[in-house]
Amino acid sequence: MTFPSGRFCWFEYVSTESTKAQGFFGELFNWKTQSMPASGLPGGQYTMIAAGEHTIGGYLATPLGAPPNAHWLAHLQVEDASASAAKTKTAGGKVLKDPTKMADLGTYAIVADPLGGVFALWQPVKAEASEYRGVPGTFVWNELYTDNVETSVAFYEAIGGFKDQPMDMGPMGTYHVLDSAGKSRAGIMKSPMPGIPQHWMPYIQVANVDEALAKAKRLGATITMPAEDVPNVGRLAVFLDPLGASLGILQPAPSM
Repeated sequence: MTFPSGRFCWFEYVSTESTKAQGFFGELFNWKTQSMPASGLPGGQYTMIAAGEHTIGGYLATPLGAPPNAHWLAHLQVEDASASAAKTKTAGGKVLKDPTKMADLGTYAIVADPLGGVFALWQPVKAEASEYRGVPGTFVWNELYTDNVETSVAFYEAIGGFKDQPMDMGPMGTYHVLDSAGKSRAGIMKSPMPGIPQHWMPYIQVANVDEALAKAKRLGATITMPAEDVPNVGRLAVFLDPLGASLGILQPAPSM
């Protein structure tokens, strides 16, 4: 059985200090944790992120050979993980972990795009609630920072089946919305500063960006983009958590 591609359905926080990360995000977003059996992982368990009644991601200890810095690993839902991994190499990317079955849940692979942006491919065994949920505390967007917009857009169109919907953002340049099945799923933009490694950065929906940003700072975060209003999008900000991973927060405009 196959399911639609072209949607980011899961986000994992990868670090060497999971307990510290859980404390920070639990305090900031009121996230809880849920454990499930997972053979092959330390302790035989996988720790999931629960936002109210929704499980939206997980905490993962940094695998051997993975970058040591803390980061968010976005999972792109695909129809066939093996075929998508092969397509990744054809399109100029790399396969960092070959397709592997995860118990009876599905098959995943870890790959990198042609400019080094790492993400996961996820082929579920059964249909999952993979849409953005539209409530505070859950993921609402995923954004790629890149030094080569044209190459990145072409790659993700090929891998995810996305359609590029360019948006003129005035002085900020062109923002590329990745559309799938008539819905906006993610965005690609030119890196705001030179030298930023290519990476995917998710956004969490919040009820009040200014309050959430102030709280994140009190908890040890470093603000990298102060809160600002973006027409027809909402009010957003970006920070580095205490372990150094980048995360955006968004208070959607009323029309969204």
